[in-house]
Amino acid sequence: MVRLENVSKKFGNTYAVEQLNLDIKTGEFLTLLGPSGCGKTTTLRMIAGFEKPNEGNIWINGEKVDKVEPYNREVNTVFQSYSLFPHMTVAENVAFGLKMKKVSKQEIAKRVKEALELVQLANFADRKPKKLSGGQQQRIAIARAIVNNPQVLLLDEPLGALDLKLRKQMQLELKQLQEELGMTFIYVTHDQEEALTMSDRIVIMNQGKIEQMGLPDEIYEKPATKFVADFIGETNLFEGTVMDANPSFATMKCGGRHISIPNTGNFSKNERVYMSIRPEKIHVSAQAGEEDNLLSATLKDEIYIGSVTKIIGEFPDGQKVIAHGSRDILKSCTRGDQLYLHWEPADSVVFEMKEKMEV
Repeated sequence: MVRLENVSKKFGNTYAVEQLNLDIKTGEFLTLLGPSGCGKTTTLRMIAGFEKPNEGNIWINGEKVDKVEPYNREVNTVFQSYSLFPHMTVAENVAFGLKMKKVSKQEIAKRVKEALELVQLANFADRKPKKLSGGQQQRIAIARAIVNNPQVLLLDEPLGALDLKLRKQMQLELKQLQEELGMTFIYVTHDQEEALTMSDRIVIMNQGKIEQMGLPDEIYEKPATKFVADFIGETNLFEGTVMDANPSFATMKCGGRHISIPNTGNFSKNERVYMSIRPEKIHVSAQAGEEDNLLSATLKDEIYIGSVTKIIGEFPDGQKVIAHGSRDILKSCTRGDQLYLHWEPADSVVFEMKEKMEV
């Protein structure tokens, strides 16, 4: 449905987006995810036509749109700010774009009714926006966009102004709406959980380029780079040197500790690497066992977060480690006590550092 080919955008001498290549499927919910300034919103604005690329081409449903004005593109955009007309009713706000296109009154009434039913606001058609909640106002903005039957709906952090509970509710509603419509959604956010919840595919952007794209579980479980591992969710990152290796596993020396890692990158002796291990993959116990990657750490803190307790340990060299466990494990422990941490080597992900170091 949407293709970007070697697309670049510069502001002054700085690339906001550089040589971006991306194909977005028909009916796909694709999320552009990354930190502020990574180029995700600029990419969305170029698809919408609000920004012109300095280089490259953009196609929407097979039509090259580089020089097509925003109002002539088969896309609609939903922003974080709702931009509703306060003097109009909900129905009048939704109908506004159709009136500008001089659609017949009968057709407008039919399509507005259908759009409001889709966002569950049919009973609010005669109300003014100021009498509705933030979540309801956002739904009006979405109805106003989908009533035009665009081929692509662009959403630029549309839930950012909502409180946490409402944002989570709206995430599920948006995904359900997209599935009902079968429409292509391109969504921009810096919220990792939001992206994981709603997306068919996620594109991780960093400094104007794509770091990784894939299914949500692929992005989380198998990050392709250190940046992705560190950006998505919570993780522990260790830096060390490969001591020895065989085709399946290697041994990594890290601050005096020896850690078994998967040899997915054909690592060789003396190679410098990063290793990432998620907190939920680390098992915590009060007594030492004989497991792989068994390390001792000092209990520094525990944080109760509902379903799990976040356990913060510290290795002898001062490096912190975070694990998820149950409060039962800590009943006999106090701050300053020794804990034992272990994880399966295959649960960790390793990235090369492109350099050698003699040991």
